[in-house]
Amino acid sequence: MNQRTLHHNVIMRTTFTPAPDIADRLYDLARKSKKSLNVIVNELLRKGLREENGVKEPIKKYDVEPLRLKLRPGIDEDRLSKVAQEMDDEEMIKRHDHS
Repeated sequence: MNQRTLHHNVIMRTTFTPAPDIADRLYDLARKSKKSLNVIVNELLRKGLREENGVKEPIKKYDVEPLRLKLRPGIDEDRLSKVAQEMDDEEMIKRHDHS
């Protein structure tokens, strides 16, 4: 799975490859909940990290000021991000179908 992260004010994509049994469970959760794999993984990681630290209550959300990228005119940033996520989801589906 690929994910964009902010590191030293630079957005970069990172890759995470789950074990096949974990990938199957993530795919099933995403399909059943109709959420993207990215959303499912982040939700589960947040829950696990809270439990690891003994936090019983949900962590309060806070606002983050996004870094605005300078793209060439005519390039739709939102569509570009959506296409990247769709490609990630398709890759996970292909791996799931071939296992």
